[in-house]
Amino acid sequence: MASKLPPPPIVNPKRKNFLGQPAPQGYVAGVGRGATGFTTRSDIGPARDASDVPDDRHPAPAKRKKDDEEDLEEDLNDANYDEFAGYGGSLFNKDPYDKDDEEADAVYEAIDERMDEKRREYREKRRKEEIEKYRQERPKIQQQFSDLKRELCAVSEDEWKNIPEVGDARNRKQRLHGRREKFTPLPDSVLTRNLGGESSTSIDPKSGLASAFPGMLTPTGDLDLRKIGQARNTLMDIKLNQVSDSVSGQTVVDPKGYLTDLQSMIPTYGGDINDIKKARLLLKSVRETNPNHPPAWIASARLEEVTGKLQAARNLILRGCETCPNSEDLWLEAARLVPVDTAKNVIAQAVNHLVNSVKLWIKASELEQDMKAKKRVFRKALEHIPNSVRLWKAAVELEEPEDAKILLSRAVECCPTSVELWLALARLETYENARKVLNKARENIPTDRQIWITAAKLEEAHGNTTMVEKIIDRSINSLAANGVEINREHWLKEAVDAEKSGAVLTCQAIIKFVIGHGVEDEDRKHSWLEDADNFTSQGAFECSRAVYSHALEIFPAKKSIWLRAAHFERQHGTRDSLESLLQRAVAHCPQAEVLWLMGAKSKWLAGDVPAARSILSLAFQANPNSEEIWLAAVKLESENWEYERARKLLAKARNSAPTPRVLMKSAKLEWHLGDPEEALKQLHTAIEQFPDYPKFYMMQGQIHALQQHMTLARESYSLGTRKCPTSVPLWLLLARLDESQGNMTRARSVLEKARQKNPQNPQLWLEAIRLEWKTGLKDIASAMMAKALQDCPVSGLLWAETIFLVDRPQRKTKSVDALKKCEHDPHVLLAVSKLFWTERKTQKCREWFNRAVKIDPDFGDAWGYFYKFELLHGTAEEQNDVKKRCVQAEPRHGEVWTSISKSPQNWRAKTEDILLAVAEALSVPV
Repeated sequence: MASKLPPPPIVNPKRKNFLGQPAPQGYVAGVGRGATGFTTRSDIGPARDASDVPDDRHPAPAKRKKDDEEDLEEDLNDANYDEFAGYGGSLFNKDPYDKDDEEADAVYEAIDERMDEKRREYREKRRKEEIEKYRQERPKIQQQFSDLKRELCAVSEDEWKNIPEVGDARNRKQRLHGRREKFTPLPDSVLTRNLGGESSTSIDPKSGLASAFPGMLTPTGDLDLRKIGQARNTLMDIKLNQVSDSVSGQTVVDPKGYLTDLQSMIPTYGGDINDIKKARLLLKSVRETNPNHPPAWIASARLEEVTGKLQAARNLILRGCETCPNSEDLWLEAARLVPVDTAKNVIAQAVNHLVNSVKLWIKASELEQDMKAKKRVFRKALEHIPNSVRLWKAAVELEEPEDAKILLSRAVECCPTSVELWLALARLETYENARKVLNKARENIPTDRQIWITAAKLEEAHGNTTMVEKIIDRSINSLAANGVEINREHWLKEAVDAEKSGAVLTCQAIIKFVIGHGVEDEDRKHSWLEDADNFTSQGAFECSRAVYSHALEIFPAKKSIWLRAAHFERQHGTRDSLESLLQRAVAHCPQAEVLWLMGAKSKWLAGDVPAARSILSLAFQANPNSEEIWLAAVKLESENWEYERARKLLAKARNSAPTPRVLMKSAKLEWHLGDPEEALKQLHTAIEQFPDYPKFYMMQGQIHALQQHMTLARESYSLGTRKCPTSVPLWLLLARLDESQGNMTRARSVLEKARQKNPQNPQLWLEAIRLEWKTGLKDIASAMMAKALQDCPVSGLLWAETIFLVDRPQRKTKSVDALKKCEHDPHVLLAVSKLFWTERKTQKCREWFNRAVKIDPDFGDAWGYFYKFELLHGTAEEQNDVKKRCVQAEPRHGEVWTSISKSPQNWRAKTEDILLAVAEALSVPV
């Protein structure tokens, strides 16, 4: 039988197992047999052994996944082909991504990041501006209600509780669904069957009925209804006995005793008990280590006191007193901890050990209840400690004046360096004895200024005024001789105290001799005026007057100091003091016109017209061609119905001082006196002399308008705008004239031309906005307001108008923006006041009105609104106060104020009359 050949093997044994497989990472052919010439150093460096650390700079290319291979296939679509660049995509997509590629990408990324940083700030700023602009154009719902959210901070707790609950909109069936429980009563047969044991039941343990129904579960299975009723009554009795007394019906709980028990249960120390134990051990260790250390005993006693163990604290502190009998603090702590009766014995022992302790003697007097006992304690203490000022003062306070004088005479002997004791003795003595006492005090204490000042006050109080300045002068020299520094601030404070105590001469003397100390010659004027303002703010008017008097003695020819002093006397002085000051002022500064005018006005307000005329005549002699004095004389005569005198004075003034103001006042007087033709004639002459004075054209146009000569009025205004293109009132008058005639297009043209001639002028913008608003073009008015705010971003006039141009919900937000831009503008403050007025917030409205008139007292419209507000919501006292303050301020500006004050029929009206007319003309803001 022929043998069969074995089948050929499936795997060829001669084939190497590594064939067809990728080389391992870092493999270099020939390294095993020492071949190193396959690569160069510039490629991968020298050849390495298998045991070397592999170089990762040139790793084997990673095998790509199937998905990656699909992604990296070239896109040969026609849409991806360009005639110039060919097919899109990377040329090296199929190449392996090695370390060099990674380093190159990192470098490029760093460059891109660096370039991005250069433009990042600009890009973020631009993005922020775009977001803000977008938010302004399209605000969120949250921003629209921001002003209402701000008001929530003022809502009280009661108002929160009074807010009604949101109602349930569901119908009654839906609301009551699930609340109603349906109960179906079981028949007695079921209860009987269960009681008989046919079925098991369970009783709700919360009901407590299992123990309340004795005999219910009977073996016979019968239901005993009588016993159920008895159980129910038993339960009711138990509940009632728990709450109240069955006889009197009163509660059986004692609230006072109950609270007392609760109080006794509250621990007096809230800390950890372990901390207390540690503190006890530490303090015990300190006491045993150093028993003569008083703070250890005091700390131990206070620890026991805090933890509620008062008796232990007392025992500890008394042991400490026995151990350290010379410690003052220990005895005082013991007197505090022990009862009052025991404290007296403790203090007695303490005084035996520490007889020179002032605190212990004072504590002993505090423990005594009887006044005689207190005096006895102090006298015994002074026997042992005669040089204690504190004991002497405490003892003197308990005595009558005569006995106090005796004690003080002894006290100054024992304590000759105590200024307080010397001064107290001087106050109790007579005039002669007080002088002797103060002289002795100066001998014993030559370095204290209080004694000298008291001596000066003493001389002033007894009418010896000539000695006051001598004493102050001598005091400064004596103190300087004894090496005492003359502190200017301390002495000026003493001057204020002297004025408050009524010693005016002493105050003036101190300022006279001290105010020049420590001040350079070139800084004297500025420094002294600051001192005067500081004294005025403190209410020390005599000190301020003394400063001005001394400054005028040193600088008699300084007009600014005379003016400051005159304003001070007008506000805080009398009419006589003001007139005497002005007489001295014009004698030293005859060329100062304002001083002459202030003197004449003071006489005129007092009703002394001849004296005012004499002052003005003297002023004419000193200033022959002064325009101000001429006009003041004309006003004086016209206000006193002397029109012929006023005309003659103006004729002389036109000949001697033909200034534009003189010519304008002449024409204005004729106009107001009812002679417009003469006024026009004078204006024509004035325009020929001064063609660039805008008020001539205004008056001429207004007179023509009153005479219904509109064409002539327009010609006057047009000529004025050509001659004086920078005069804004002229442009406004011309535009209003066109508007009054119904020619809106021409008015717009005039205002546009005016804005070209006078850029960034808020008055012209406001007039144009109001013109569009009156014609009903509100959208155009709003757009124009936006342009105006861009042109004049800090104009309070425009911001105030903006607040009331927007809808009511947005007014508060606009007011906040206006205050941010123009915080101290009177127009904005007035607009905010009117806004609070519309919201009926009277107190806030009054506060903001006060701010407005305080920032700009010359703003007449604010006074008019303020007075009208008080007429509607204030008391008679508040109304008179506003009127009085307005008369003192004498406002002259304001849109409504000037329209009324400059009206021909009101040319002689006083400030009070104009205020009433303005308040009547203004409307309540809505």
